Amino acid sequence: MVTRNGKIARLPRNTRDELNHRLDEGEPGGRILEWLNALPAVRTLLDAQFGGCRINEQNLSKWRQGGYQDWQKQQERRNLVRQLAENAGELAADADGVEVSNHLSAVLVAELAESAQNTLATITDPAERSVRTREFLHTLARVRREDYLAGRLQIERERRAQERAKEKIGHDVHARFAPLIRLATQSSLRISMGDLYAHPDFNSQALATGYAESLLRGTKPDQAQSN
Repeated sequence: MVTRNGKIARLPRNTRDELNHRLDEGEPGGRILEWLNALPAVRTLLDAQFGGCRINEQNLSKWRQGGYQDWQKQQERRNLVRQLAENAGELAADADGVEVSNHLSAVLVAELAESAQNTLATITDPAERSVRTREFLHTLARVRREDYLAGRLQIERERRAQERAKEKIGHDVHARFAPLIRLATQSSLRISMGDLYAHPDFNSQALATGYAESLLRGTKPDQAQSN
């Protein structure tokens, strides 16, 4: 990107931003020039560096074709970064992972680096460069934060999937071996009843009867006796 050093390019950043917004809204050039040349900061700059020559239609036309175009591209990049950063969580969920978000982050970082390089090349004031640099770093931090959140989301998905798998295995094992366990329990009860009925005393007969009732009810002997 060519470094711009014309009258408008040397104006303070807030003045250039206001000018770009006015151009973006389609304000007539004559009105823009009237507003611009009336600003105290602009008059001071023109007196100091351009012999007091006012900003004219030719200066504005060159800015439309150069600096204003750069500003529009920058705005598009910034809007794209903001939109993708806000929707990064949804993108990761739709992709059922973080692979897509990682790819998008790499593209965004590359675009951001290019935008930062092009923008900072046009700024000569150290204070303004510092402000713009902090803005780019803030945007980069947002992108990286979304990467981190997407990574945590993937880890949480994997953890829940493992828990569901363990629960399913436990359910399948229980369903498979439950009949064998019931059969073994019933066989043990039958053996116990046989031993108890072999004893003629009252307590043995009562216990044997309790075991028989538990088999019919499908409950444990202690449950049968407590009912």
